[in-house]
This record gives sequence, C-alpha cells and structure tokens, in this order.
Amino acid sequence: MKKIALLTPFDTGNIGTVLQAYATQTLIKENGCETDLIYYHYDSIQNPFLISNLFKRGLKNYIGSIAGFLMRSPARKSLWRFIKTHLNLTEKMTHEQLEELAGRYDKVIVGSDCVWNGEAFTLETAYLLDFIEDDSKKGNFASSFACDAIPDEQKEIFMRYLSRFPILSVREDKGKELIRELTGKEATVVLDPTLVKDSFFWTEVAAESKLQITGEYIFVAEYAISAPLLRDAEKLAERYHLPLYFLYPPKGKKAKGKVLLTSSPQDVLYLIQNAKFVFTDSYHMMIFSINFSKEFFAYQTKTNLPAISKYHSILKILHLERRLFPTESMMQNPVDIQKCPAIDYGAVSEILEKERKVSKDYLEGVLK
Repeated sequence: MKKIALLTPFDTGNIGTVLQAYATQTLIKENGCETDLIYYHYDSIQNPFLISNLFKRGLKNYIGSIAGFLMRSPARKSLWRFIKTHLNLTEKMTHEQLEELAGRYDKVIVGSDCVWNGEAFTLETAYLLDFIEDDSKKGNFASSFACDAIPDEQKEIFMRYLSRFPILSVREDKGKELIRELTGKEATVVLDPTLVKDSFFWTEVAAESKLQITGEYIFVAEYAISAPLLRDAEKLAERYHLPLYFLYPPKGKKAKGKVLLTSSPQDVLYLIQNAKFVFTDSYHMMIFSINFSKEFFAYQTKTNLPAISKYHSILKILHLERRLFPTESMMQNPVDIQKCPAIDYGAVSEILEKERKVSKDYLEGVLK
C-alpha cells in the first residue's frame, strides 16, 4: 500500500478549509493509499496578530485576517473536535522539518483551497513543495491561486517550482491560464474536493450533528459585510414567514434571527442540508448548497471579490451563473431574487457526475 502525505490547510479556523482537507484525505484513501495529513504550522496564518503580517500583507489584509480570526474564535473548539476525530494528522511540523518527509512517503500531494495565493498565505513555498528534491514524488489536487494575476515579484518563484510538477490541476479556469503563462504546461481543471464527494457522503457527516430544528428556515452564512445579502434574506424570510439562522452575527446590525456562533462542521452541513434557502458569500457554503440541491443565493463582496474567479468557474460549469449577485456598488438596480427561477438540479447532477469522473481520474493518475 502506497503511503501518501497530504499538505493542505486545515488550521485556519475556517470550516470550508477543514472540510476540503477531509474530502481530499478521503479521496486519496479511496484510491487504496495510506494517507497522513501534514500538520504544517506557520505563524503567518495560525497567529494573525504577528506584526510581520502587517508588512507582508498590508494594513487592509492584516485587519481583515484579525477580524476573521476573532469572529471564528467561538467555533474553534468544535472545529478542533472534528479535526481530531476525522483527520489523520502527523506531528506538528515547521518548514525546516518538512524535508524529512520525502523518505517517509511515496508521494506528497499539495491539496486544494487557496494554497497558491501569495496574499492569503504570504507565499508559503512549502505549498509549492520546495522541500521535495525528487520531482516524481510531487503531486497536487485542485490547487487554487484565488486571484487573477501573480505579483511580478512572485512570478519567478512560481515558475521555478510549478514547472517541476509532472502534471498539474487547478480549481478554476483562471488558474489554468496562470499555469500556462507561468510554465507553458496545460493544467486540468477539477472540482473542489468537497464537490467531488457527493451528498450521500456529506449526509453521513451531517448526521453527526446534535442540532434538531423543526420546520423550514433560511440559513445565512455571511463572512463579510453585504447589505444586499442581508436585505434579500430578510425579504424572503418575510415573504415565506420563515425564521433566519445565522452562522455569524450580521455586520453592523442586529440579527433578525438566531446566531449559531459555535457551530461545528457537522452542524453547518446539517443547517445547509435542511434549509429552505441559503444566503452566503462563502465559496464552500455555496458548494455545499449545490451538493445538497438547495436554492441558494451567493453574493460578491469586497472581501471575496479578489478571489471571485473560483465562484465564476464552478457556476459557469454548472450553468448557475445567475445565482451569483454583484456587490452593491456594481448594481445598476436592486436584484429581485424572488423572481429567480428554481434551479434545475436534474441538469446540474448530470454535469456533476461527468466532472466528478474527470476529477477522480486525474487524482488516480497522480497517485499511480
């Protein structure tokens, strides 16, 4: 049995990040491989208060990362319970210690999420597998730049390390373009691992939740300030006489519903699975809404706009572009979401099955 090391973020306090790590780990195991998730510790993410982050990322990103960290703090305990019971972690490692891995594993796979985003991860070259000398041991799955352009000062680094991967996959079309520009290689566009795993898989995880909500409701997962998102959610709640459940408190106003700050990954999946409607600005909350065949409304915000290509890419594949609504400053006229036609999930499911095969075939090839 092959031994595979997976290097992907999970310790950021973000539920979607944890679940993509779990999905990738599961997919590798399903290929008959023994899998360990590298507990890679780097202060720039685990400790957003570091002053060095201010100089690396700029004031706006520095403040944003601290705000996000504080907002998600109440849920960290339940998040870590999930991590300890569902992820097969190595001991905690620094970048210097990663070099020891090459001899312990047949291959090291850098996973999905925004691992190649120089702003989000302050260009952590570990995610470019700079510590692996033998290129045949390198692999990746559904990696994302989560940006439309690479800063000039980072291009040479990306070119040097990405050109050494035998084959490459990305999560969005823009990433495919960037790979071609940087290396001349043709990358395969695959699904986010949370979407490669179907609703039957996630239903089992959601069943671990202890939440019990009777009746229909609207679930709101808002990470940034979005006046249109809150306005539309409240309007739909009034129209259908439905209660609102919030993953986090609305920014700048009192919640007109119940706030579930300590929700575990299982709880969040339960909340999406059983919701009548989902309103979100989160990529992974949108992905899970699609997986559970929910009527969802995704919103652009100032926070997710730099990485909006990942939203556009999957929605274009599934012909759901009309479910992404622009920022308020981009709106010519307010969008009446109540006039949105219902999603044809029969057609969506057909496309998903084909895309899942492409993604699974790619991963199988990497693990050979």
